Amino acid sequence: MDQIVVNHGTIPLDDLYFDLKPLSRNLGEVDYDALIAGEMQTVSRNADGRFQLFRIGDAVSARNTHAAIYDALRLVRTV
Repeated sequence: MDQIVVNHGTIPLDDLYFDLKPLSRNLGEVDYDALIAGEMQTVSRNADGRFQLFRIGDAVSARNTHAAIYDALRLVRTV
């Protein structure tokens, strides 16, 4: 991991995500089958990308927040 950005809500970092998306290797795409299986994310849509970018959660309710935490743990456990 190079950096992790934590957001409390979805609007404030929306612009940051969309600014970073074209600079990333995966263009923000998540391989959900690999995520569920606990495997590494290998999506590569931009050979010039310098990092992987994942937008996790966009949670506004407690239930979605917990789901986002589990998704984040699935992503980082393969790093």
